[in-house]
Amino acid sequence: MKARRPSADYDSPWKDVLAQFFRDSIELCFPGVAGQIDWTKDVEFLDKELQKVAPAAEVGRRTVDKLARVWRRDGVEQWVLLHTEVQAQPESAFAGRMFDCWCRIGQRYHRDVVSLAILADNSPKWRPNTYECGLWGCRARFEFPTIKLLDLAADEAKLLRSRNPFGVVVLAHVRAMQSAKVMARRSVWKWDLVRGLYERAYPKRQVQDLFRFIDWVMALPASLESEFDEKLLKYEKEKHMPYVTSIERRGRTEGRAEGRAEGRAEGRAEGRAEGRRQTLREDILDVLEARFDAVPYPLREQMQAVQVEAVLKQLLRQAALVGSLAEFKVESER
Repeated sequence: MKARRPSADYDSPWKDVLAQFFRDSIELCFPGVAGQIDWTKDVEFLDKELQKVAPAAEVGRRTVDKLARVWRRDGVEQWVLLHTEVQAQPESAFAGRMFDCWCRIGQRYHRDVVSLAILADNSPKWRPNTYECGLWGCRARFEFPTIKLLDLAADEAKLLRSRNPFGVVVLAHVRAMQSAKVMARRSVWKWDLVRGLYERAYPKRQVQDLFRFIDWVMALPASLESEFDEKLLKYEKEKHMPYVTSIERRGRTEGRAEGRAEGRAEGRAEGRAEGRRQTLREDILDVLEARFDAVPYPLREQMQAVQVEAVLKQLLRQAALVGSLAEFKVESER
């Protein structure tokens, strides 16, 4: 089975940064949508409600999503729901899942829903933006705006010229993917991005928030990390701006090993157990997709409902042996 980082390693920084820079993310990635929103009114996040509408089994893998209540600025006194999803890996069922989530949110709230997709994967050709289905003359077509982070990052100079801090998020994520096997290059890129936070005179709080994201997604081996920390400490002293080292250093030094190993579940036993269960669920789906292509939503629901680790291990073995998806579903329901 291929190795993977715990899902929290990916989810936590993206969930945090979307909440902290929500308006910036919409303005950079979807300027046409941002121009229709009345930003003078508070944005309300409804993530807990989203989990009721679309349980984790249907949210997919390597994905982060936010549900926000925003207000129109076209004179219509009405709030709408903005569903933003970050997808970090190509997935055959992604467009169908976006359609399903869009329908469920609309049915629950009886409000207009706008669904947006931030494609954060490393495949230039994967660009889903439409879902269609039909039978016997009954048809549906769903289109949703998308942005490819690879496209945004291709014009690095433009992103760095922009005052929008979400450009740093985009570059950090893409550079992390591009340097996954070349840590020395990652170290150079990471330093350039972090130093740029100070040179662009971002407020102290923004520097700290952006640094957390960069530090998490652009993790370095211990030796390079030590060199990076020393360079940062020296730089902050020279600039008289101890934004990161005065606040973050102890947590980074003492908590890095545990944080990387356990995700950001703060080491709680239940968090570790759920991390193992979720990894097994993802392994099962990986095997089934490799053998039988698309895995239907009901089966994803079944996987999410299983809470016993031993049962999940047995299902993983079955996934590698069964002759069809139908046979697997029968086995998993016993």
